[in-house]
Amino acid sequence: MTERIILLVEDDPFNRDILHEILEEIADCTIVEATNGSEALRWLNTNAAPNLMVLDMMMPEMDGYALLAHLRASHQLDAMRVIGISARAHSSDLDKALAAGCWRYLTKPFNIAEVEEAVNDALDA
Repeated sequence: MTERIILLVEDDPFNRDILHEILEEIADCTIVEATNGSEALRWLNTNAAPNLMVLDMMMPEMDGYALLAHLRASHQLDAMRVIGISARAHSSDLDKALAAGCWRYLTKPFNIAEVEEAVNDALDA
């Protein structure tokens, strides 16, 4: 069986630690961390595509929207499932994230049941 990988991209250390713990509990995967979109893109350029990306949409240096634009323009990465996460909970933020290429969009603070459902659905699809 091939190792499954989740790329967690989150700039806030506290949120990154919480998400990492949640992901470890719910998914039998290796979790790789990046602190912004630029770091994630560098990782993606030198590694095989992960099975899933959990992506903070608002980060310094390169935000989630800019990273998604790179992913969707790449033939190797355009089909990757991405769960976008943000503190912005307005319906226009949801629409913007889905239009940018997020498979699912979750809001902070995290609802563990929603994260679990989204991750399991993404990995099983």
